[in-house]
Amino acid sequence: AQKNVESQDLLWMRYYLKLNLNDNYQIRQEIEERTYWFPWRQHQFVSRTFVERKLGKAWNAAIGFTYFLQSLPHDPEIKDFTTQLELRPQLEIAYKQTVSDRIVLHHRYWSEFRIFEQPAGNFEYENNRIRYKIELRYSPFKKLSLKAFDEIHLNIGSKIVQNVFDQNRYGGSIQYIPFENLSFELGYFNWFQQRRSGVDFYNRHIVR
Repeated sequence: AQKNVESQDLLWMRYYLKLNLNDNYQIRQEIEERTYWFPWRQHQFVSRTFVERKLGKAWNAAIGFTYFLQSLPHDPEIKDFTTQLELRPQLEIAYKQTVSDRIVLHHRYWSEFRIFEQPAGNFEYENNRIRYKIELRYSPFKKLSLKAFDEIHLNIGSKIVQNVFDQNRYGGSIQYIPFENLSFELGYFNWFQQRRSGVDFYNRHIVR
């Protein structure tokens, strides 16, 4: 079938906190503002909280909750937009595979339960989405880390017809760590997403 691909340019700005409670437990908090660049307007706002527990042998598990607000329609040219709230309880399993002193492979599995706000103000569960991300981390120096990743998203549910393979994201970043507990990261990634129709796609270029 003919594919209709719409390209967009976005800027994501994130604050990411990791708070160790003890040797086994950690709280993670992300706050992220996502905007279109050309022209500029808000695209999405995300707040994500996880409680993580180490399982041993480089495995960990976490339970979390995401507050996800998106501006509709997904068209930066339209200034008179509305917002829709989505709530996502989440489960996570992750594994850190040490290849060498400088190279690490990180595997992350997410299960998201997507609950959407309806026009009447109530909320309705729509589907589950499974995500798998593999990330290569290379640290040539103590204060510098280079990352490359690929992540796939799969939709599961009776309401999913065309877009079972929801999206793919791949990209890379550079992380500078001036102090032990503080870092700055700059990266680029591509977000290619299939829409409900099955023939319409978003091709998003994102600086984060």
